[in-house]
Amino acid sequence: MGVDWAALEEAIRVTALRHAAEVITGHPDQDFYAIALHGVSTEESESIAMPLLALNSVQALERDRVTASREELVERGEDADEPADYEDREDAEPGSSTESEDVTIDDDSIVISDADEQETDEEDSSLNDDEEDLDQVLASLEEGLDADDSESFYSDKWEPSDWHWSAIDLCEDPAATLWSDAMTDLAAHEGWEVTIKRYYRTLVAVAQSLREELQQRTPADLVCYVADEDHAEKLLRLCLTDKQLSKYFPQLAQLVEGP
Repeated sequence: MGVDWAALEEAIRVTALRHAAEVITGHPDQDFYAIALHGVSTEESESIAMPLLALNSVQALERDRVTASREELVERGEDADEPADYEDREDAEPGSSTESEDVTIDDDSIVISDADEQETDEEDSSLNDDEEDLDQVLASLEEGLDADDSESFYSDKWEPSDWHWSAIDLCEDPAATLWSDAMTDLAAHEGWEVTIKRYYRTLVAVAQSLREELQQRTPADLVCYVADEDHAEKLLRLCLTDKQLSKYFPQLAQLVEGP
Protein backbone atom coordinates (compact mmCIF):
# COMPACT_ATOMS: atom_id res chain seq x y z
CA MET A 1 0.00 0.00 0.00
CA GLY A 2 1.42 3.36 -1.00
CA VAL A 3 0.93 6.91 0.26
CA ASP A 4 -0.42 9.71 -1.89
CA TRP A 5 1.97 12.36 -0.58
CA ALA A 6 0.40 15.18 -2.58
CA ALA A 7 -3.02 14.37 -1.14
CA LEU A 8 -1.58 14.14 2.38
CA GLU A 9 0.17 17.50 2.02
CA GLU A 10 -3.02 19.16 0.81
CA ALA A 11 -5.09 17.60 3.61
CA ILE A 12 -2.69 18.82 6.31
CA ARG A 13 -2.28 22.25 4.68
CA VAL A 14 -6.00 22.95 4.35
CA THR A 15 -6.79 21.79 7.89
CA ALA A 16 -3.84 23.63 9.46
CA LEU A 17 -4.69 26.80 7.56
CA ARG A 18 -8.31 26.66 8.72
CA HIS A 19 -7.46 26.07 12.39
CA ALA A 20 -4.68 28.67 12.46
CA ALA A 21 -6.84 31.29 10.75
CA GLU A 22 -9.64 30.66 13.26
CA VAL A 23 -7.30 31.17 16.22
CA ILE A 24 -5.69 34.30 14.78
CA THR A 25 -9.02 35.84 13.73
CA GLY A 26 -10.55 35.00 17.10
CA HIS A 27 -7.82 36.92 18.94
CA PRO A 28 -7.39 40.25 17.11
CA ASP A 29 -5.55 41.77 20.08
CA GLN A 30 -2.76 39.19 19.83
CA ASP A 31 0.38 39.46 17.69
CA PHE A 32 1.07 35.90 16.57
CA TYR A 33 4.75 35.35 15.90
CA ALA A 34 5.04 31.58 15.37
CA ILE A 35 3.24 28.53 14.03
CA ALA A 36 4.67 25.04 14.32
CA LEU A 37 3.88 21.51 13.24
CA HIS A 38 5.13 19.10 15.88
CA GLY A 39 4.58 15.74 17.55
CA VAL A 40 6.08 13.59 14.78
CA SER A 41 9.12 11.66 15.98
CA THR A 42 11.92 10.74 13.62
CA GLU A 43 12.88 7.83 15.86
CA GLU A 44 11.60 4.47 14.69
CA SER A 45 8.46 3.35 16.49
CA GLU A 46 5.39 1.18 16.02
CA SER A 47 3.48 3.85 14.09
CA ILE A 48 3.86 7.22 12.38
CA ALA A 49 1.62 9.89 13.90
CA MET A 50 -0.15 12.82 12.32
CA PRO A 51 1.25 16.23 13.35
CA LEU A 52 -0.16 18.65 15.91
CA LEU A 53 -0.57 22.35 15.21
CA ALA A 54 0.71 24.97 17.67
CA LEU A 55 0.57 28.77 17.68
CA ASN A 56 1.82 31.45 20.02
CA SER A 57 1.58 35.22 20.34
CA VAL A 58 3.88 37.83 21.82
CA GLN A 59 1.29 38.66 24.49
CA ALA A 60 0.68 35.02 25.44
CA LEU A 61 4.42 34.38 25.76
CA GLU A 62 4.89 37.36 28.09
CA ARG A 63 1.85 36.42 30.17
CA ASP A 64 2.94 32.79 30.53
CA ARG A 65 6.44 33.84 31.56
CA VAL A 66 5.09 36.13 34.29
CA THR A 67 2.79 33.34 35.49
CA ALA A 68 5.70 30.90 35.58
CA SER A 69 7.75 33.40 37.60
CA ARG A 70 4.93 33.82 40.12
CA GLU A 71 4.49 30.05 40.44
CA GLU A 72 8.20 29.68 41.05
CA LEU A 73 8.02 32.24 43.85
CA VAL A 74 5.07 30.43 45.42
CA GLU A 75 6.94 27.11 45.27
CA ARG A 76 9.79 28.75 47.16
CA GLY A 77 7.30 29.86 49.81
CA GLU A 78 7.26 33.52 48.78
CA ASP A 79 3.49 33.69 48.34
CA ALA A 80 2.10 37.11 47.47
CA ASP A 81 -0.93 36.48 49.67
CA GLU A 82 1.10 35.66 52.75
CA PRO A 83 4.36 37.28 53.92
CA ALA A 84 7.35 34.93 53.83
CA ASP A 85 8.07 35.54 57.55
CA TYR A 86 4.44 35.07 58.66
CA GLU A 87 3.92 32.82 61.67
CA ASP A 88 0.82 32.00 63.68
CA ARG A 89 0.78 33.26 67.24
CA GLU A 90 1.67 30.56 69.73
CA ASP A 91 -1.48 31.25 71.75
CA ALA A 92 -3.81 31.36 68.72
CA GLU A 93 -6.69 28.91 68.77
CA PRO A 94 -7.35 27.10 65.46
CA GLY A 95 -10.71 28.01 63.95
CA SER A 96 -11.24 30.93 66.30
CA SER A 97 -12.97 33.83 64.55
CA THR A 98 -12.80 36.31 67.42
CA GLU A 99 -9.80 38.11 68.87
CA SER A 100 -9.38 39.57 72.35
CA GLU A 101 -9.88 43.30 72.68
CA ASP A 102 -7.32 45.53 74.34
CA VAL A 103 -8.66 47.39 77.37
CA THR A 104 -7.35 50.27 79.44
CA ILE A 105 -8.36 51.56 82.84
CA ASP A 106 -9.39 55.21 82.76
CA ASP A 107 -10.85 56.92 85.85
CA ASP A 108 -12.35 53.72 87.28
CA SER A 109 -14.05 52.87 83.98
CA ILE A 110 -13.24 50.23 81.35
CA VAL A 111 -12.77 51.71 77.87
CA ILE A 112 -12.21 49.85 74.61
CA SER A 113 -8.97 51.21 73.16
CA ASP A 114 -8.15 52.11 69.53
CA ALA A 115 -5.26 49.64 69.46
CA ASP A 116 -7.15 47.18 67.24
CA GLU A 117 -7.83 49.82 64.61
CA GLN A 118 -4.22 50.97 64.65
CA GLU A 119 -3.00 47.37 64.38
CA THR A 120 -5.30 46.76 61.38
CA ASP A 121 -3.94 49.84 59.63
CA GLU A 122 -0.40 48.62 60.24
CA GLU A 123 -1.24 45.15 58.84
CA ASP A 124 -2.82 46.67 55.71
CA SER A 125 0.27 48.80 55.21
CA SER A 126 2.48 45.73 55.67
CA LEU A 127 0.50 43.76 53.07
CA ASN A 128 0.80 46.62 50.58
CA ASP A 129 4.54 46.69 51.16
CA ASP A 130 4.72 42.92 50.57
CA GLU A 131 2.83 43.26 47.28
CA GLU A 132 5.22 45.99 46.17
CA ASP A 133 8.17 43.80 47.16
CA LEU A 134 6.78 40.92 45.06
CA ASP A 135 6.38 43.18 42.04
CA GLN A 136 9.98 44.30 42.47
CA VAL A 137 11.17 40.70 42.69
CA LEU A 138 9.27 39.76 39.53
CA ALA A 139 10.67 42.78 37.73
CA SER A 140 14.18 41.78 38.77
CA LEU A 141 13.61 38.23 37.56
CA GLU A 142 12.46 39.46 34.18
CA GLU A 143 15.39 41.85 33.87
CA GLY A 144 17.74 39.09 34.93
CA LEU A 145 16.70 36.72 32.16
CA ASP A 146 19.63 36.04 29.93
CA ALA A 147 18.78 37.36 26.46
CA ASP A 148 20.34 34.40 24.67
CA ASP A 149 18.52 31.83 26.81
CA SER A 150 15.11 33.51 26.48
CA GLU A 151 15.43 33.87 22.71
CA SER A 152 17.24 30.66 21.77
CA PHE A 153 15.51 27.90 19.86
CA TYR A 154 15.50 25.74 22.99
CA SER A 155 13.70 28.37 25.08
CA ASP A 156 9.96 28.46 25.75
CA LYS A 157 9.63 31.04 22.97
CA TRP A 158 10.23 28.37 20.34
CA GLU A 159 9.02 25.23 22.15
CA PRO A 160 5.53 24.43 20.77
CA SER A 161 4.55 22.17 23.67
CA ASP A 162 4.95 25.18 26.02
CA TRP A 163 2.78 27.53 23.97
CA HIS A 164 -0.70 28.77 24.82
CA TRP A 165 -2.18 27.03 21.76
CA SER A 166 0.01 23.94 21.81
CA ALA A 167 -1.82 20.82 20.65
CA ILE A 168 -4.46 21.27 17.96
CA ASP A 169 -5.36 18.01 16.21
CA LEU A 170 -5.23 18.36 12.44
CA CYS A 171 -6.91 15.11 11.59
CA GLU A 172 -9.60 13.14 13.38
CA ASP A 173 -10.42 9.46 13.17
CA PRO A 174 -10.98 7.57 11.01
CA ALA A 175 -8.92 9.71 8.60
CA ALA A 176 -6.02 10.09 11.05
CA THR A 177 -5.80 6.33 11.52
CA LEU A 178 -5.95 5.69 7.77
CA TRP A 179 -3.07 8.09 7.05
CA SER A 180 -1.03 6.78 9.97
CA ASP A 181 -1.53 3.15 8.96
CA ALA A 182 -0.62 3.91 5.35
CA MET A 183 2.69 5.58 6.32
CA THR A 184 3.50 2.90 8.89
CA ASP A 185 2.87 0.16 6.32
CA LEU A 186 5.05 1.96 3.79
CA ALA A 187 7.85 2.24 6.36
CA ALA A 188 7.64 -1.51 6.99
CA HIS A 189 8.16 -2.22 3.28
CA GLU A 190 10.48 0.56 2.13
CA GLY A 191 12.27 1.42 5.36
CA TRP A 192 11.62 3.82 8.22
CA GLU A 193 14.25 6.40 7.29
CA VAL A 194 13.12 6.73 3.68
CA THR A 195 9.48 7.10 4.70
CA ILE A 196 10.01 9.56 7.55
CA LYS A 197 12.23 11.78 5.38
CA ARG A 198 9.52 11.91 2.74
CA TYR A 199 6.96 12.71 5.43
CA TYR A 200 9.07 15.54 6.81
CA ARG A 201 9.49 17.04 3.33
CA THR A 202 5.70 17.10 3.17
CA LEU A 203 5.46 18.88 6.53
CA VAL A 204 8.11 21.43 5.52
CA ALA A 205 6.11 22.26 2.40
CA VAL A 206 3.02 22.79 4.56
CA ALA A 207 4.93 25.10 6.94
CA GLN A 208 6.19 27.21 4.05
CA SER A 209 2.68 27.48 2.64
CA LEU A 210 1.22 28.51 6.01
CA ARG A 211 3.70 31.36 6.34
CA GLU A 212 2.87 32.68 2.89
CA GLU A 213 -0.89 32.51 3.44
CA LEU A 214 -1.11 33.70 7.06
CA GLN A 215 1.54 36.43 7.27
CA GLN A 216 -0.96 39.11 6.26
CA ARG A 217 -3.18 38.22 9.22
CA THR A 218 -0.70 39.27 11.93
CA PRO A 219 1.55 42.34 12.31
CA ALA A 220 4.39 40.23 13.74
CA ASP A 221 6.92 38.52 11.50
CA LEU A 222 5.36 35.06 11.30
CA VAL A 223 7.79 32.17 11.72
CA CYS A 224 6.38 28.81 10.57
CA TYR A 225 8.39 25.64 10.98
CA VAL A 226 8.43 21.92 11.69
CA ALA A 227 9.66 21.29 15.23
CA ASP A 228 11.92 18.38 16.11
CA GLU A 229 14.79 18.70 18.60
CA ASP A 230 16.95 16.06 16.93
CA HIS A 231 16.94 17.88 13.58
CA ALA A 232 16.16 21.45 14.65
CA GLU A 233 18.92 23.19 12.71
CA LYS A 234 18.22 21.47 9.40
CA LEU A 235 14.46 21.99 9.68
CA LEU A 236 14.80 25.68 10.53
CA ARG A 237 16.99 26.23 7.47
CA LEU A 238 14.38 24.53 5.30
CA CYS A 239 11.34 26.32 6.75
CA LEU A 240 12.50 29.88 7.43
CA THR A 241 13.47 32.58 4.99
CA ASP A 242 17.11 33.71 4.97
CA LYS A 243 16.05 36.97 6.60
CA GLN A 244 14.23 35.17 9.42
CA LEU A 245 17.13 32.81 9.96
CA SER A 246 19.54 35.74 10.36
CA LYS A 247 17.14 37.66 12.61
CA TYR A 248 16.05 34.94 15.03
CA PHE A 249 18.82 32.36 14.83
CA PRO A 250 21.99 34.22 13.74
CA GLN A 251 24.30 31.37 14.75
CA LEU A 252 22.53 29.04 12.33
CA ALA A 253 22.68 31.68 9.63
CA GLN A 254 26.45 31.92 10.08
CA LEU A 255 26.76 28.16 9.73
CA VAL A 256 24.81 28.29 6.48
CA GLU A 257 26.93 31.14 5.10
CA GLY A 258 30.15 29.49 6.20
CA PRO A 259 33.47 31.15 7.15
